Amino acid sequence: MSSDREYPLFRPADLAIPLFLVLVFLVLGIGSSSAPRGDLFLEIHAGETTMTVPMVSDSVLLVEGNLGQMEIRLQGGRARIASSPCPGQDCVRQGWLTRPGDMSVCVPSGVFIVISCDGRSAPDAVSY
Repeated sequence: MSSDREYPLFRPADLAIPLFLVLVFLVLGIGSSSAPRGDLFLEIHAGETTMTVPMVSDSVLLVEGNLGQMEIRLQGGRARIASSPCPGQDCVRQGWLTRPGDMSVCVPSGVFIVISCDGRSAPDAVSY
């Protein structure tokens, strides 16, 4: 079965769908990054005590955990556990927390920190 018409492998109109998809992803990506974040707070949970600190200025906080004193740093709208007396140091290696819902936990010391937005914690997951 032969045909007199030749179909090229590639036509300029073949770019329409991929270009449209790239445009949609760019618009959605830019829209989500420019959304207002609101005021960020750091919630510090140490045993039965909970403290909420606005993340507006750079500071160093000393928190007493089960194993001793921990150092929590706030810098440039970010937070982290800078030092801890725990043996594993996983909480220190967690690094900087920047977005609502980000969390660092020191299980041996019984201390965890989480960033919240407007004083409310962000959901861990959303399902429909």
